Amino acid sequence: MDFKKSLKNPAEAFDSPQDVANHPKLSNEQKIEVLTQWRYDELETEVADQENMAGDKPDKLGEINNLLLELKDKS
Repeated sequence: MDFKKSLKNPAEAFDSPQDVANHPKLSNEQKIEVLTQWRYDELETEVADQENMAGDKPDKLGEINNLLLELKDKS
């Protein structure tokens, strides 16, 4: 797994945010970094949706936020 590539497009590198949290080769800090990027991407999609430029990605923001809270608690 290429960490830098997964950081550029987490939704392409992982099937779900939970897959990031469960990945055995990523450190806790790397997981937080990837999920933070994924969260940013999801927020950008929401903005586009609000501007009637709907994206085709399902909303994963709640799941990402919950996972980030869990991972930050472990730090």
